[in-house]
Amino acid sequence: MKKVLESRLNVLVMVIIGIFLAFTLKLVQYQIIDGEKYYSKSNASTRINQTVIAARGDITDVNGVPLAGGQVVFDITINKAYMPSDKLNERILQVVKILQRQGETLNDILPISQTKPYTFIEGKEAEQARLRDDVAKVAVYATEQDVLTKLTERYKLQEIPDDYLRIVAGIRYTMEREGYSASYPFDIAKDVSVNTATIIQELSRELTGIEVTESSKRYYANGTVLPHILGTVGPIYAEEYQRLKSQGYGLNDTLGKSGLEKVYERYLKGTDGVLQIEKNIYGEITDIDTIVQPQPGNTVKLTIDAEFQRKANDILKAQVEMLQSRTAGWGKECTGATMVVLDVKTGGVLAISNYPSYDLNNYNSNYSEYFNDPDTPLFNRAVQGLYRPGSVFKVNMAVAALQMGLIDENFTYTCRGVYDYYTVAQWGGRLPSCANNTAHGTINVKQALKVSCNCFFYDLGRRMGIDRINESAHNMGLGVLTGLEISEQQGRLSTPEFTESLGGTWQAGNVIQASIGQLDTAITAVQLATYAATVANRGVRYATHIVDSIESYDGSQVIYKTPVTVLSQTPDTNNAFDVAEKGMIMASTEGNAKIFLQDLPYTVASKTGTAQVAGDLYNATIMAYGPTENPEIAIAIIAEKGGNGYNLAMGVRDLFNAYYEIKAARGQ
Repeated sequence: MKKVLESRLNVLVMVIIGIFLAFTLKLVQYQIIDGEKYYSKSNASTRINQTVIAARGDITDVNGVPLAGGQVVFDITINKAYMPSDKLNERILQVVKILQRQGETLNDILPISQTKPYTFIEGKEAEQARLRDDVAKVAVYATEQDVLTKLTERYKLQEIPDDYLRIVAGIRYTMEREGYSASYPFDIAKDVSVNTATIIQELSRELTGIEVTESSKRYYANGTVLPHILGTVGPIYAEEYQRLKSQGYGLNDTLGKSGLEKVYERYLKGTDGVLQIEKNIYGEITDIDTIVQPQPGNTVKLTIDAEFQRKANDILKAQVEMLQSRTAGWGKECTGATMVVLDVKTGGVLAISNYPSYDLNNYNSNYSEYFNDPDTPLFNRAVQGLYRPGSVFKVNMAVAALQMGLIDENFTYTCRGVYDYYTVAQWGGRLPSCANNTAHGTINVKQALKVSCNCFFYDLGRRMGIDRINESAHNMGLGVLTGLEISEQQGRLSTPEFTESLGGTWQAGNVIQASIGQLDTAITAVQLATYAATVANRGVRYATHIVDSIESYDGSQVIYKTPVTVLSQTPDTNNAFDVAEKGMIMASTEGNAKIFLQDLPYTVASKTGTAQVAGDLYNATIMAYGPTENPEIAIAIIAEKGGNGYNLAMGVRDLFNAYYEIKAARGQ
């Protein structure tokens, strides 16, 4: 028996020794024979590159005063590099509850209402089609609940409470649409309050993969100063992304949508940086490094002076309010106006105003209110509004007739209150007249400009012909693009071709009406200001521009400087511009505008217009420049249904005063 036990013990010892030797040999293999391989494997890492969005460049006034810049805001971001793969839906639910309690807006583009009964959101038909076809993959007749059921399966949302299913599905759908990945984190909420950011930060250990990040939001120091010109920015839509992704844009980037923000997008967009995150095989982060520093966008500097622009806005508002205080038919109905001031010597825009206007900082939140306002505050009247010029067109008539030698300074015409060159029968029973059938008697061209005699210019038009009239008008800047950097209407002059395109017949009477800025002639306020500057420059028309230069973000380099460019030049023959200017000075000092302009300490040349809109309603126009001794600024004002143009001389006076007050304060 003893021998049997000893034998069994020996066998057990041998087995134990064998197992020990096996483990020893395996350890030798792991640590010595294959040690290098396993060491390399244990230290293997994954590198993830994430885009660091560069700050958008600033837009400033000519003195460097910021008009559009960046404001640091807090975003709540889902970062896949840090997110445990099995916790995504749970984390989304956790953070959604917090964000909803805080009243934050979720980044959710799912085109289904967020509350029961679920319905497809009107106006989102394209997104609905994409949702059905590319994501949910359901038939066109599928209900909203059918789509949500498919999304529940796609995103594994079975554990999400029913009250939150639609919200979490919307977040997951938006994440997919915006290309959520390890390289592209997703902002579940943007521009949250400091309180919300603090709460999320304090819960960072419980919310692994959810971060508080900083980004730059477009901010306007005063959103009412230049809203129509600066323009807007917004998110990149899927349709745009297909075109822009090859240019380095991501779906969560910001893009210029209108105005200067859109035109100068390539300069304002910065160069994104790259953040590299290194993780070992266990998913642990071992290193974070910025391998490419983001570079902010460039600075777009305007020719606008912010202080003068603010004063111009106030002056235009006061001008409209004054008109509205007048009697019916002579300004009381005015609801909109525009004003443009140019640097005569360069063509640079010094101020450009629209009334009514809006606040860019409230553009998104108040868009529906702005859009539905019957007075159309979103409409850029200065460059998109087309208006008959009325009698301001007569300056062009005078210059052209003098240039071609058709008249001289001493030529006279006798006005009898009606233009009777043609018979009553030829005019269809009624002769064209001067305003209020006033007979001005025998007058020369300067006097005709002072009293704005229709008959004098009717006769010039008859003798000149429409081709010569329009050739001169184009050279002056009417009915042609001015060169302005943002989109502008070209406008038009009255021509036989346009009349016939409307089904009409061109006849002598058309030339007569075109001669006083009526008929089909339609111009913009920017063109009217350019026209005034061209007269001041004795026929030299500069390209109108609003951008002075583009500089690097740190101001160390001028990337582009807008040149002073001559677009056309009309020969100053027969003293044409000097004679016309004398008539415009008489209009300012002796005509109807004298009530506002005669007492200025310098001389201003001006011409007013009253263009019929309908019935007894007239648009009011005025062009002016000065001082005539050495012209510095040119002005155009147009008031919709503003009545008689001479009322706008108040705005001209106030603009000149504001311009020189600012110069004096700056010691210029």
